[in-house]
Amino acid sequence: MKIITCASFYGSGSSAVTDLVSEYSNVNGIPEYEFRFLHDPDGVSDLEFQLVECHNRHNAGHAIKRFYRISKFNAGTWFNKRYEPYFNNQYLKLTNEYINKLKVLEYPGWWFYDLYDKGTAYYYLKQIENKICRLLFKNKIHILKNEKTICSHPTEEEFLKYTQEYTAALMQAANVNNSEYLELDQIVPSQNISRIVRYFKDDIFVIKVCRDPRDVYISSKIVWKTNIVPVYDVKDYCTWYRYIREAGSTDDAKNKSVLEVRFEDIVYKYNETVEAIEKFTGLKKENHINQFARLNPKRSVINTKQWEKYPEESDNIKYIEKELAEYLYDFDSVKDLTILGKDEKDKAPF
Repeated sequence: MKIITCASFYGSGSSAVTDLVSEYSNVNGIPEYEFRFLHDPDGVSDLEFQLVECHNRHNAGHAIKRFYRISKFNAGTWFNKRYEPYFNNQYLKLTNEYINKLKVLEYPGWWFYDLYDKGTAYYYLKQIENKICRLLFKNKIHILKNEKTICSHPTEEEFLKYTQEYTAALMQAANVNNSEYLELDQIVPSQNISRIVRYFKDDIFVIKVCRDPRDVYISSKIVWKTNIVPVYDVKDYCTWYRYIREAGSTDDAKNKSVLEVRFEDIVYKYNETVEAIEKFTGLKKENHINQFARLNPKRSVINTKQWEKYPEESDNIKYIEKELAEYLYDFDSVKDLTILGKDEKDKAPF
């Protein structure tokens, strides 16, 4: 099995590539959900840091508990199904097996962070209860008597072995059709990609998507009205945009598992971009049997040059053009090209 995933810088149009890849007959595409458990806080990358790179007898066990805690949340519930349906209801089971491989020892016990994690009110309540017991009975209470302490300190080789077995089992569970390719969105981040691809023994192809900062600004501020991006101060916005593009490891640019594409090229240079993605991933043109069914450049073009519709933002756009000139897309170079795809009545940005 081969894995294809997209990585984005927020609002950069990675769903266009996700939709495109899902149109191939030999791809089991899961474009509806983002799977970020390898690189989000308390995910596998944090686990590696605490267990392998900066081991501490307390922190390691606590990191496993926090990983399990976010995993339980990611698994979902009967009324809020998250990961489980996408992994054939095997996600938490496989996660438990992974954690058990990482453990050296587990025994009844607790320390400060086990108590702290239950909330400051609970922490102080137990401390008061403890002091009262000491005064009245000359003894302290057994706080968190059902808590377990976990010990874990794998080598890097052991950690990668267990993690690769874990991701391989998850990918197999998700690939219910046993397709040649499995497509999962955002399972690898847009930064420090080289670190995360180590967690796969299957071939993985990461397509990193970037987009003109003017359109990201307009989409965030006017179309989506998001609070994720600092759009109400254009100076802050430019600082944020440069921050997300420049942070992370420079090794990603040399990684053969990574292909960077422009969202605008997917729209204006559709054929060339599709050919580049096929060459990178090994996808074949003859398997592209649902062309334009999910990705329609004639629809996606609505999401380009959005700033032209909002003249009241002209001063902010000029500031972005000055401060982020190297990230702008050259729309003049594609103004005479024909946009491919199916005619669409819906002209609203999305």
